[in-house]
Amino acid sequence: MTLPDRAVLDSGAVLVSQALPSNPFIAFRGSMPAGVAAEGDARGVAEFASRLYLGGTRGRSAAKIANRLESIGATLEFRNSEETLVFQGRCTRETVRETVRILAECLSSPAFPPKEIERVRTEILNDLRLEADDTRHRALRALSESVFPRGHPYGRDPKGDERRARAIRRREIAEFHEAHVGPAGLILAVTGDVDRALVDGAVAGPLSRLEGNGDAPEPIPAPAAHRPRAQWIPLPHKSQADVVVGTQAVPRLHGDFYALHLANLLFGRIGLFGRIGKNLRDEQGLAYYAFSTLESRTAGGLWSASAGLNPGNLEKGIRGIRAEMDRLSTEPFTEEEIADGRDNLLGSLIVALERNAEVAAELHRMEYYGLGMDFLERFPEIVRDLDADRVREVARKYFDPRACSMVVAGPVGRTRVPL
Repeated sequence: MTLPDRAVLDSGAVLVSQALPSNPFIAFRGSMPAGVAAEGDARGVAEFASRLYLGGTRGRSAAKIANRLESIGATLEFRNSEETLVFQGRCTRETVRETVRILAECLSSPAFPPKEIERVRTEILNDLRLEADDTRHRALRALSESVFPRGHPYGRDPKGDERRARAIRRREIAEFHEAHVGPAGLILAVTGDVDRALVDGAVAGPLSRLEGNGDAPEPIPAPAAHRPRAQWIPLPHKSQADVVVGTQAVPRLHGDFYALHLANLLFGRIGLFGRIGKNLRDEQGLAYYAFSTLESRTAGGLWSASAGLNPGNLEKGIRGIRAEMDRLSTEPFTEEEIADGRDNLLGSLIVALERNAEVAAELHRMEYYGLGMDFLERFPEIVRDLDADRVREVARKYFDPRACSMVVAGPVGRTRVPL
């Protein structure tokens, strides 16, 4: 694979492109710093805005946007995240210019019609009600709130809460949009049936005319250290209990990231969810599922291990999670496990890069985190150079049960078991 092209437009937006001529479609992934981190005290407003960018512009209604995208065989979607507003889609070589024009129009001149605002309000309130009755979501949300300081974007529910969802009005959405949406900090990655001439004309052209007063993003503050605690959320009408344990993890550019990424793969991802899945689910039959997750962002991250349990197995399941974490010291990852993990990291990337959307996502990630346009060429060497002892060391350091909070949601009864 040749190195991607990278261009900085006069507006400050960054455009990254990679030609894959064997694929007849074009995929794109982009972002701008207009997510939860930009809200300040206006909780939930970024979620409203993200759901409204396809809700109509000053030039056409939501129905006309949807009909036009469908008629040219293109897709476009927006979503909110902790750090950014994310947009993505697909089109063809013949329709890329118009698709990018629609993208720029949605971002530069949204109308935020009152009817659409009420539709989104209903959606968000319904989502909040459903999530309040979901044991896994309740446990994960409570863990994030426990691990990160109050008000930090990594610990906040992007949708806010019911009170805020009912209170947000058009003026607040429009003010947030005007303050944060514009070319400053915008990244767009494009891949597939493209070449430099097409990108310069059909993509950079419409994108360079993007209007908006978005300010340069403020750095997201590193979260303060958290004090571990346990929380039990009773949902007696449910048939399953969900347990989530976790703690803060390293940011994406931290020196321990790659070793930690491999350690997490071995602990709770590879095969049928690594060591923890093999033990709790396959060998002991205690869990419906068990896995671990590592999320590393610009200013920090979250590591968590999750298990869905029959309430009758709750105490045994929690002790099983603790046992697997303790085992990292008594039975460290073997050379064979680490070799398998290296192979899995490389093989998974090769498979992922067969799909345009995954290539666009990787190109975007490279630019967003400043990994360099040669990152995909360097990645195999990075993985092969991971020292086995360092992988074992970071697993013991970051998967330490003494540093983890725990949340249990479901029919917990009177069970109270420490991690």
